[in-house]
Amino acid sequence: MSLTVEHIMKLPSMRGARVLAGREGLGRIVSTISVLEYANPDGIQRRLYESIDFQGSELVITAFSSVADSVEAQCDNVRYLAAAGEVGLILYYVGIILPRVDERLVRLADELGFVLICMPENDPSLRYSEVICEVMGAIVRDELSNPNFALDLLEQMSRLPKTHQTVKTILRIASDRVRATTAIVDAEYNVLSAAPWPRTISEDVEALAALAARQSGAESCQLRPDGSQLWVYRERIGRGEHGDMQLLACSEGGRIEPQLWRQTLEGVRLGMGVWGRKHDRVDMSELVRAIVLDEPIKMRRLGDIYRIDVASLSDVWIIRRLDGGGLASLLGEVRELSAHYAQVVLCECYEEDILIFPVGSRSLRETDEWAAALAGLLAERGVRAAVTRCPLLQQTSDVKYAYETNRQCVRDAVRIFPQRGSFSFAEVEFVRECREIAAAGESRVRWYAAQLEPILARRDGADIARTLAVYLLDSNSSVVETAGALFVHKNTVKYRLQKAGDILGFRVGDIPQSKDLIYALALRRLLRYEA
Repeated sequence: MSLTVEHIMKLPSMRGARVLAGREGLGRIVSTISVLEYANPDGIQRRLYESIDFQGSELVITAFSSVADSVEAQCDNVRYLAAAGEVGLILYYVGIILPRVDERLVRLADELGFVLICMPENDPSLRYSEVICEVMGAIVRDELSNPNFALDLLEQMSRLPKTHQTVKTILRIASDRVRATTAIVDAEYNVLSAAPWPRTISEDVEALAALAARQSGAESCQLRPDGSQLWVYRERIGRGEHGDMQLLACSEGGRIEPQLWRQTLEGVRLGMGVWGRKHDRVDMSELVRAIVLDEPIKMRRLGDIYRIDVASLSDVWIIRRLDGGGLASLLGEVRELSAHYAQVVLCECYEEDILIFPVGSRSLRETDEWAAALAGLLAERGVRAAVTRCPLLQQTSDVKYAYETNRQCVRDAVRIFPQRGSFSFAEVEFVRECREIAAAGESRVRWYAAQLEPILARRDGADIARTLAVYLLDSNSSVVETAGALFVHKNTVKYRLQKAGDILGFRVGDIPQSKDLIYALALRRLLRYEA
């Protein structure tokens, strides 16, 4: 039996701790434990979260010291960790640093199935190190005695979000198991995926693969120039489209126990059978997958084969179907149409979506014409789908963030902007912010709703509020477009906007005065207070 949260709750260092939420996750396997204290979810924090290589099956310790007075920030952290596949959070110093555990945090953790544990309250003598040492000791003992690594790997992988169910994650789990750098290579010892250990290692994995290619047996000990030893292992794990694939392991910490190596091989083989089919397949769709999943080694290899400078791909267009099913049948037509508007280096299906990677610059008029043409094609084929334009991405890891954000929010974008034929990524991010406000609870929503209360209290308030929504959300602050959408005279629109400005105390459309008003109108549509 592998180590679960329930087992950890029985350790002496956890005496007095209480499970506040997420009890359904008590049976989840724990593979490591870490500390989180940079907990303020601002722009920098968001980028840190996106950069951290979360592996899932991890318990996190925190006192929320930097956000002790912000329940909203605490909830943001739980959302991030749960989305990354982490198991749960152990809260320290409740009643000392963190005044109390807010019920909103408890409800959120329950909704996400995320275990929330509270250490004994008002106890300043507690130390992180006691739990860390005891948990890690229990993990090591369990790893040495547990013969079911393959089943553990399946459990860990199945609990992760789909975007994390990759060969790269399989290797991370295997790497942590054997405390060694792991890699999968093809028949020519080209590296398909790798997971260094420790994570900060700078050694060239491809050089290690070349070293393994020169050895004669499945195990060898190499003497390095500095006198240290490097144990190198290789074993066939299956056959891909271009020959045998092998698992490599390079250990600087001594020889890997034979039983542990066999368990690891079995786990990786099983994981590859479920999540890694055709991992060595060399085609454009795999390059798109490598970009979206942020697999740099495979990305570089495929980019070199097709002579595509992956680093130059700063834009991505995402077409996502909203009525179920995929878009593979339209891929050829989307490629052909897009070629009239841009130089497209990649246009492939990823999961159920179509992703387009253009290069070069375009005018705003050309961009709008392209988006309108794609929307027209989809409408002609009777497909309900959304087109999202994501420009000026700084690095390929931003593609993963853009794709995930669009996947989560684009349906709500259609609800908030029902008249749009396509969306910019800025609009989708705005929708994400509205979702976060709604998830923060009724009091937060009411704060924004209060912006409209003086208007809605009037006899003609509903007409004014609808005019504001169409003007600010649908018509790019155009009086003429608003009048056309509402089937009224433009002077009627001007009159209503003037009246709204008199009530609110600022000119409608002026920024930043109108910012909270825009959120209020968007939330009304998101929460279906207005059609």
